Amino acid sequence: MSEYTGEDISKGIRKRYLIIVILCFSIMLFGIISAAFHIQFAEGAAWTEWKNKQQRENEVVPANRGNIFSDEGLLMAVTVPSYALYMDFQAVHRDTLNKYMKPLCRALSQKFGDLSPADFEARLREGQRRASRYYLIHRRRVSYADWKEIKTFPLFSKNSNQSGLTEKKYLERQKMFGSLASRTIGDIYAEFDKGGRNGLELKYDSLLRGHDGISTRQKVAGQYMNVNNKEPEDGWNLKTTINIPMQDIVETALKEMLEKTEAASGTVVLMEVKTGKIKAISNLGLTSGGIYQEIQNYAVSDLSEPGSTFKTIAMMAALEEGKIKPNDSVDTQKGLVRMYGHEMRDHNQAHGGYGKITAARSIWYSSNIGISTLVDKAYADDPARFVDRLYKMKINQPIDIEIPGAGYPDIPHPKNKNRYWSKTDLPWMSIGYVVRIPPIYTLTYYNAIANNACMVKPFFVEEIFKDNQVLKSFDTDVINSKICSDRTLREIRAMLDSVVERGTGTAAKSKFFPVAGKTGTAVLSKGSMGYKAGGKNYQVSFCGYFPSDRPKYSAIVVIRDPVVGYASGGVMAGGVFKEIAEQIYARELWIDLSSSGIGENRDEAVPKLKTGLPGPSLYIMDKLNIKYDDTKVSGECPVVARQEEGNQKLIMEDRTLIGNLVPNVLGMGARDAILLLEQWGLQVRLTGKGKVVQQSLRPGTVAREGQEIVLRLN
Repeated sequence: MSEYTGEDISKGIRKRYLIIVILCFSIMLFGIISAAFHIQFAEGAAWTEWKNKQQRENEVVPANRGNIFSDEGLLMAVTVPSYALYMDFQAVHRDTLNKYMKPLCRALSQKFGDLSPADFEARLREGQRRASRYYLIHRRRVSYADWKEIKTFPLFSKNSNQSGLTEKKYLERQKMFGSLASRTIGDIYAEFDKGGRNGLELKYDSLLRGHDGISTRQKVAGQYMNVNNKEPEDGWNLKTTINIPMQDIVETALKEMLEKTEAASGTVVLMEVKTGKIKAISNLGLTSGGIYQEIQNYAVSDLSEPGSTFKTIAMMAALEEGKIKPNDSVDTQKGLVRMYGHEMRDHNQAHGGYGKITAARSIWYSSNIGISTLVDKAYADDPARFVDRLYKMKINQPIDIEIPGAGYPDIPHPKNKNRYWSKTDLPWMSIGYVVRIPPIYTLTYYNAIANNACMVKPFFVEEIFKDNQVLKSFDTDVINSKICSDRTLREIRAMLDSVVERGTGTAAKSKFFPVAGKTGTAVLSKGSMGYKAGGKNYQVSFCGYFPSDRPKYSAIVVIRDPVVGYASGGVMAGGVFKEIAEQIYARELWIDLSSSGIGENRDEAVPKLKTGLPGPSLYIMDKLNIKYDDTKVSGECPVVARQEEGNQKLIMEDRTLIGNLVPNVLGMGARDAILLLEQWGLQVRLTGKGKVVQQSLRPGTVAREGQEIVLRLN
């Protein structure tokens, strides 16, 4: 027998150890493989079912739609979250639910207000009976603040694993200034994911909507939570050209005239002369409920005959070609002539007409006979030349207005083989018939007159941005750098000045600054613009700019189918123009004090000041450099301004406010009065215009919350 050495023994031990290790790993591997096969094939269905219980299919995570801002950065349209509340009755223990049921139902009843505690209990018991995992607590969605409050209610203050409270987030679009420029800002569909429906919301929908994310709802650490697989990307924001105070001025002035005349609809567009920025736009229509709301964007979509505002354009075309001179004479006779077998009338026919007048005066007085006779005499043998001149001025050129659904000018050409051209077309075109032009195009042309003959594109959006990043900025876009010669421009400006100074537009005249523009009154067939069928209706307008010696703003006012009063572009539309112009003029403090009696020699005249809140009152006094004594002003109460005899400055004093007693708002402006009274919980209703001269609740009586107070203004 051979002897084993120490080395042989060591090798044997290592060999046996290796065999044992391999055998152990083999057994473990076999066990793992066997378990995997068992799980995969024997228990696969059970584990798949468990996984599905812990994880739900991918859900869309909506991106936040971009906001829309005014020119001063005020929110006009914003996405606001709302929450639908659900309850998982398999998560909450029966005994726990029974313990908190009654106090929870009392809290819910008080919060929602439309169901009693018993109704809520019956509703929740039904969900408990069904053992529902996703039971709607109330059909109404709640705001984020309400949702946070509800999470403090009995039972709901516990975590969701114990309370069963879950929520589903929805996104809603809100306009922060209500109806102001509502149709221009636009709307979105009720189904949020469909995006913009009209206006800027539709035009810039692809940028505003952003990109949705994807999440999976999983059960983690005993509770469900959303795990984002793809983060949502919020939409871009829009900074518009709209100015909220100007928009308010425009809409208020238009609405007052529409209510006064019981008109079918009205439009106002206010444009910054140099830039083309639309600072305000209002389109109000009469609803079936008898109130005026933004129904349609008439400013860009209303293709109707403009009437006499087109006479300016016709006159400019003839002046530019030397076919007419301002002092040319034309016989308008007694206000009625026949042209190619049809009657052409002037608005003053019943008063004997204008007789012989100059071409310039035919614009002043808006004489149909004067303009049509002059244009027909100049172009009857070659009407195509007249229309070619209009085309050359680019009045017909389509503009890429940012509002979807915008119309384009329709100015027919005599050589168009698809349309019959009659001899009456030329004279009637010269006075604003035959052609069809949306109001914003007419304004664009008049704005060019104010802008030294440079026609710029009107636009509504200044900037597209997000966080600190600017995607795109918009600037002035020149359509036609020179619509006419300097000579023609001087001549037509002088005519538009005279329209307001001594012609049909005197209602638009201001004592504070010069105004230029043209009135328009078109007689249209009813039914052509969606109104009553049969008969005729009037469309009155005024288009111009102010101050005419240094134009800053241009505007067009259109009122359709007025019922009460004599249909007049000067009185109705011109009156609205004046109201808007003077309020904007005062707001921007352009007033030359030396010409208003409170200028350099202020010791001789102290202005009157409405009773009102101290902040704005003192601001105006400081801006106008008017002397005043405010030692008796606390800063908390409305101030009354008075002038002591022999004292050449205003004495400002507090008007005392006491506890819950009705304040004295006599002498105050409407806005200050409303702001003050609403702080007392009163509901304010206004009649008239100006300052408060009468209030239905006597000052000093007890104010009850929700009580109505009527203020008469004059």
